[in-house]
Amino acid sequence: MKRLLYILIVILSLGLINCSGAPERNLASEACLIRKGLSTRTEVYQLLGPPDKITRSPSGTEDWYYYHVNKSTLKKIPFLGEKLGEEEVEILKISFRGDKAVDCIYFVKKKR
Repeated sequence: MKRLLYILIVILSLGLINCSGAPERNLASEACLIRKGLSTRTEVYQLLGPPDKITRSPSGTEDWYYYHVNKSTLKKIPFLGEKLGEEEVEILKISFRGDKAVDCIYFVKKKR
């Protein structure tokens, strides 16, 4: 009987980990909103908010980076998650020349 209770507690705990009330960012769909040559810095800022990182190149291009980390259920388990789970880092890079977006790249990096 105790064993069954422990199993139920673990199952419920794992199930509740995924039930966060906060909406998650979807960088893939947000990338579709950026129009090369048309979208301005102001429009991008209004759509996506402040970038997580900004870099400037000597050629005059400014790159805005947006990140979002998706963790697997196993990764969210305290203490064990770092060894068991996986995570994906979504990256959206928007390049500006002057006030216009000249490039928009979305990619995902997987981490163990």
